[in-house]
Amino acid sequence: MKLSVLSQSVLVACCVAPAFGVLADTISLTGKDLTIEQLLKVQNGVASITVSQQGKQNIQNSFDLLMDSARQGTPVYGLTVGVGKNKDTEVFGKDGKMSDEAVKLSEDFNRDMLFTHSAASGEPIEQSVVRMAMTIRLNQIATGHVGVQPDVARLYEEFVNKNIIPVVPSDGSVGLSDILLASHIGAAMMGEHEVFYKGERMPAGKALKAAGVKPLVPFGKDGLSILSNNALSTAQLVHAMGQAEQLIEFSPKLIAAGLESINGNISPILPHTLDARPMPHVQEVGNDILTNLEGGYLFQRDEKRPLQDALSFRGAHWPVANAISQYNSLEELVHIQINSSDDNPTVYLNAKHSRFNKYPQVEQYFTDGKVSGAINSSANFDTIQLATTTEAFSIAMAQLGKYSSNRQIKMIDPYFTGLPRALVNPDDTNGQSFYTLQNGFTALFVDIAHASNPVSFYGQANQGGIEDNFSNFHQASKNLTTVVNGVSYIYAFELMTYGQALDLQKKVHNRDLSDANKTLLKDLRKTVDFYADDTRTFTIDIEASQKFLMKY
Repeated sequence: MKLSVLSQSVLVACCVAPAFGVLADTISLTGKDLTIEQLLKVQNGVASITVSQQGKQNIQNSFDLLMDSARQGTPVYGLTVGVGKNKDTEVFGKDGKMSDEAVKLSEDFNRDMLFTHSAASGEPIEQSVVRMAMTIRLNQIATGHVGVQPDVARLYEEFVNKNIIPVVPSDGSVGLSDILLASHIGAAMMGEHEVFYKGERMPAGKALKAAGVKPLVPFGKDGLSILSNNALSTAQLVHAMGQAEQLIEFSPKLIAAGLESINGNISPILPHTLDARPMPHVQEVGNDILTNLEGGYLFQRDEKRPLQDALSFRGAHWPVANAISQYNSLEELVHIQINSSDDNPTVYLNAKHSRFNKYPQVEQYFTDGKVSGAINSSANFDTIQLATTTEAFSIAMAQLGKYSSNRQIKMIDPYFTGLPRALVNPDDTNGQSFYTLQNGFTALFVDIAHASNPVSFYGQANQGGIEDNFSNFHQASKNLTTVVNGVSYIYAFELMTYGQALDLQKKVHNRDLSDANKTLLKDLRKTVDFYADDTRTFTIDIEASQKFLMKY
């Protein structure tokens, strides 16, 4: 069962510390074909980045178009006039001439905008996520729809490749651009604020000097373009998706282990059963589970086997199929997002005239010259589709945790397992074994249930009533991260429980496991031993089990 193009090597890399030095892979950013797989390589320090020749030309042309438009006296948000409540305040004169005074005024305006918008709070966003965000933003700039100086692109590329990571607080975005968060990246590019560099948190100016990086002098609409985008939220989402995919891929293996742990009935996942209601992906999930059970005792007739198991076992394939569907929907949107511009204004090279160009209101946005195109005020930063689809995926992942928790509740009861109470080793007559572990995964289930609640409705109008909408995309992405992490640990509890049960099925009933479950159990026992008695803590094994399944 494969969800997308992500490779197993990338999934493994998601769980290890970044490694920098000589990188074998260099990703060329074209503005149109960046993938989640490539982003995860950048996140984990196994790839560097560069801008393609066409991307560089797009960047130069879009900047030239922007400046030509200003010279012609066309009002441009964030360039010739201010932003937000100051959208009607002139920065350049109406004639758009680039006098020394106008250039200095623009530089000061851009610098001050990055300072005044750096107003977030909370612990720093994970460095690997910020690295991905800068890569996303550079690829968006390479589309030619942004209009920054080429020097801005240089700073993004050098920051990523030299592992200079701005300290970006985690709280402060309402989801229609990460304005208060991304401003810290711009401040760091100017040599202000702080960064992480060579394992140390230090002033940005000190790091840039040590790395031989010339600071940015922002101009034009550089400041607005650096702060007004959703790259940080998108990077946080991609990080969570990379972890979620591994959990979805592991789910059929876990369900197969669970069915052999309880002498379960395979009837609900047989091909003809599922053909009666052929919902998306359910056949492939059912087939995956059956493949992991082949060669085992569940295919042998057993008159004592229950006709129907508890629903969390009998229908375990349904939430996995749903998670695949939701993942694929989200992946489609993410691919669009990372390969397009969410800027306001939108700079569009060689914009095609339409029938609406006959109207003066429309024609004013077009510029013809050495570089032709259009510059339009837009709301392309609105992320409501991404936010609500992320929320749908969060719910789908949380359902995996719910089903897992319900399955585990059954595992201490001999009625369901046919094994000793709480999976106690029969040789340990006074043992408690897995009896109290249920508090651990129940607490996690409460966490993921809370984090999977939608947040895209909440907010309040600000900026004098101009900013009167919100999607909370960044919060939705953080919530998904919480859900995915919680499910990984709920699965860790479940895997440990099944490991014990499978050993007991062999020991108590002399049952022959499937080849896949024999291999899984053998591999698990290299890090988590059978619980022969109650003489060791579970906590270390829970951590080991989580790391095991995230790499398996």
